[in-house]
Amino acid sequence: MTLRDAAVPACLAEGLPPEARIDGEGLARLDIRIEAGKVVAFLPAGAAPDGGVALGGGMIWPCFVDLHTHLDKGHIWPRAENPDGTFDGALNAVMQDRERHWTAEDVAARMDWGLRASYAHGTAAVRTHLDSFTPQHAISWPVFGALRAKWRGRIDLQAVTIVMIERFEGAFGVELADLVAAHGGILGGAALPAPDLDQRLDRVLTLAAARGLDLDFHADESGDPAAQALAAIARAKQRHRFPGKVTVGHCCSLAVQDEATVDRTLDLVAE
Repeated sequence: MTLRDAAVPACLAEGLPPEARIDGEGLARLDIRIEAGKVVAFLPAGAAPDGGVALGGGMIWPCFVDLHTHLDKGHIWPRAENPDGTFDGALNAVMQDRERHWTAEDVAARMDWGLRASYAHGTAAVRTHLDSFTPQHAISWPVFGALRAKWRGRIDLQAVTIVMIERFEGAFGVELADLVAAHGGILGGAALPAPDLDQRLDRVLTLAAARGLDLDFHADESGDPAAQALAAIARAKQRHRFPGKVTVGHCCSLAVQDEATVDRTLDLVAE
């Protein structure tokens, strides 16, 4: 199959022919050969034989990757508005809605709608955090497993636990880590300032390493300059020589810390 006369951002296309025309906005006009669902060649516009689909300069982009979302929280606004527009208001509204409504059928319907909307807008991969407080973990993770199978070949779907990291202490931590491993998921949680933050992180990294799991944390999701979980997570990775991948999301407090603190934190991350 050939897509004829497509406009492609040159910075996103490898193997452009030297004679390809690139305009002032960085767009290359190309004929694109596709075999078995993959791009196999770029040709200058007009070089491919007649046939295929004529795009007339229509733009072609790589599919989107949504690397941090919460599909299980989606589409609850009509029944669970944030009463005051604050962060705490949102957390409380979600908690109450979760306790009242989040059956397997409810979660599956809302997550599937989110995936259908993502697919319709060109998304090829989604990483979603799943509220994994007991007893919700036993409901949402099997739903995730079924949806991942349903969408295989259209959207690659990953899931991450989201709980306060102190919840990983004791038997529940083992149960949750085993559940994530059984579903091929990623271990994660919210890391808040605490005197024993290092010990809490040690527990999560130990559980993940024993099961070959990657990690994904919510950290420093505030305007508090004293929130420095990102640096603590970087030190924990070094301390454990943790072999997996570690993602840290939000990190808002970097925006309100002094330059020396930010530099020290980013040095740790780089290391």
